[in-house]
Amino acid sequence: MDFHLERRLRLHTQPEHKNLYSWAINEIDAQGRRIGDDQIPWVWTLYFTATSCVLGDSISIKSKYASDETALATPEIAQRQVILVQLRPRDDGDFRETSFSMFGTDRAIKSFQLEIHQITDSADQESCTAWGTVSYTTEVDFRNQTIDDCVLFYLFVKPETFARYSTKVSDGSVDEIGFRVGSVTGFYSEWSPSISTSRVKVLTKGSEHQVQMPRGVEFEPPRLGDVGAAELYINRRLEFAKRAPDPQAVEATVEVGTVLVAPETRAAGAAAADSRTLQMLGSLRRAAWFVVVLLVLIFITTLLKR
Repeated sequence: MDFHLERRLRLHTQPEHKNLYSWAINEIDAQGRRIGDDQIPWVWTLYFTATSCVLGDSISIKSKYASDETALATPEIAQRQVILVQLRPRDDGDFRETSFSMFGTDRAIKSFQLEIHQITDSADQESCTAWGTVSYTTEVDFRNQTIDDCVLFYLFVKPETFARYSTKVSDGSVDEIGFRVGSVTGFYSEWSPSISTSRVKVLTKGSEHQVQMPRGVEFEPPRLGDVGAAELYINRRLEFAKRAPDPQAVEATVEVGTVLVAPETRAAGAAAADSRTLQMLGSLRRAAWFVVVLLVLIFITTLLKR
């Protein structure tokens, strides 16, 4: 198995800023010269967002021969459900984008995955762990196969919690998934007064990450494993459309000079104008009748004089 590493690792207990931290890990070249800054455990929060999600439902049947090897024994049947979430470091403008790389290389880690499992033993507690490997090339069936750098998170939840999550995924009622971790053993960065970082180095448990220790120092530097804090968000987002305007009231307001008059005011004004018009028509009607009567009287008087 050929691991793709360019530098070796060395721990030292006499850092330049000993008042800030007592030890650090350095990357060194073939001549033993330090490359980059001191790397110390990073305990602050890191954010990820999901790019895809799969609900896996599988069954495994394994049959074995009985002791006399003449008949098959009762097969072993195992069923399993797991939720697989592909992640990427979050960069939404509120937090600095964080790049991850394995110790010994500057390659950016592209593969992050979260596996959600249900607890099978009721005595177990809900928990989260991490695992990872450096990219390597191996021979499989006389062919070389390359595995990329990767980090996997394992989240173990109660059966009822897993059932709720799996229902959301199978129903398609998930719009976004967010994952946040903190105090991940094996995550390192340079010292900073800030609670965010732009770069994280990862120290795995594999033999590829051997750390050269000073004489007399026996403690083991933290490696990928425990996750001190983890938060998972499975969100359903709904967008509500604005209510369409009433077709009977096309114009909400009418501009009169520099004053905006509401429709109710316009209606009241129109009603008052109609009332005055009716009164005027009534007066004109009475005047017309008076003229007609007067003309009839004049006509009758003229006939009588003849």
